[in-house]
Amino acid sequence: MRKQIHSANGHPTKAARWVSIVLFVLSAVFITVGVYGWLMGDWNLQSLRPISAQVYEARRVARSLEQPISGTVDLFGEGRGTVPLRLVSGVMNNAILIIILGAAFLVNAIMCRVQPWERMKDFLCVQPALIFFLLFVYYPVVDLVRISFTDMRMLVPDPQEFIGLKNYEWLFLKTGWPRFSESLLITIRYTFWELLITLLGGLLLALLFSRMTKAFSAMRAIVFMPRYIAVATSAVVFIWILHGNYGILNYILSLFGIKGPNWLVQADTALMGILFLTSWRVIGYAMMIYLSAMQGIPKDYYEAAAIDGADGVHQFRYITLPMLAPTTLFLFVTTFIASMKVFQSVDVMTGGGPGTATNVMVQWIYNLSFRDFRAARSAAVSVVFFIILLIATAATMRWSNRTVSYDS
Repeated sequence: MRKQIHSANGHPTKAARWVSIVLFVLSAVFITVGVYGWLMGDWNLQSLRPISAQVYEARRVARSLEQPISGTVDLFGEGRGTVPLRLVSGVMNNAILIIILGAAFLVNAIMCRVQPWERMKDFLCVQPALIFFLLFVYYPVVDLVRISFTDMRMLVPDPQEFIGLKNYEWLFLKTGWPRFSESLLITIRYTFWELLITLLGGLLLALLFSRMTKAFSAMRAIVFMPRYIAVATSAVVFIWILHGNYGILNYILSLFGIKGPNWLVQADTALMGILFLTSWRVIGYAMMIYLSAMQGIPKDYYEAAAIDGADGVHQFRYITLPMLAPTTLFLFVTTFIASMKVFQSVDVMTGGGPGTATNVMVQWIYNLSFRDFRAARSAAVSVVFFIILLIATAATMRWSNRTVSYDS
């Protein structure tokens, strides 16, 4: 019989106890070392600055000489903790990974004490995914908040200083607020039109292409295909289409005696030009989502309504629309989040211009970091924007729980 880490009475076996002790020791070592490196590096703790200053100086010298970091540092004074600077630098660079590994050891030590082997196997299988999400999803969010309280700049190699709420003071009380409110209004305007195009256009196309024939299948594929084309590639093509002098759109308008504007250069039409690309890409996706939901509505409802004398308009109003409410909610939430975070098409087509006509929120955050090189201010704006999206999404979901019916 295969040996279990728990005995028949449910208590951990001797082997399980030894494994848990080893894991507890490893977790204590990893967490202690990781927190030490984190406080010395990311947090730049005042009491550890003499050591971190030696590490930064060793890095500077190593870069100038194009050699590995050399030398040692005394951690505790009087020669009691002399360690290589290269090791300390590695701990500072990988502090969060070390802390996460220590936390994983700790959780596994506890699980060895309280869980049978069959459950431990399942837990071990999901741990790589949990560590991945902790390291690449949740930690960046936490670190973004930390950066927003510093004076971090992209071109300054020295360690950043903590400056408290000064970045938020700049954002809400000084010159940042007019730019923030302007960018937020532009983003909301863009989001409104994308939501309208996605929901209304997708529904109308789903009704138009609802016939399950080969001809209609080909037309649906043509409408849906732009979804698979890269945004950057599409944006470059639309720059040519919307060109004021040589664009094909203005050429077609000229055939009807209409002089088209310079779409992406004029402030009053630049956002509309980006929405042309957005419409071309998203409307087919919404059509397919609506169409699949419409195919799932039981035909009995329509037959019963027809017997009672309801025409097509009434069937659409009282059967199709209510039954599509969950699908509409799904499209609304996903489109809202995606449109509020629009960046790639704006960056390629206008870069936020002309002036600030298309300076949506993510574009402004990008410009703060990589054009103005004010990473800390960019982090503060990102935190506030994240909170706005979180509140808006939570409010939408709470409202939908009371108003949207999921009965089929």
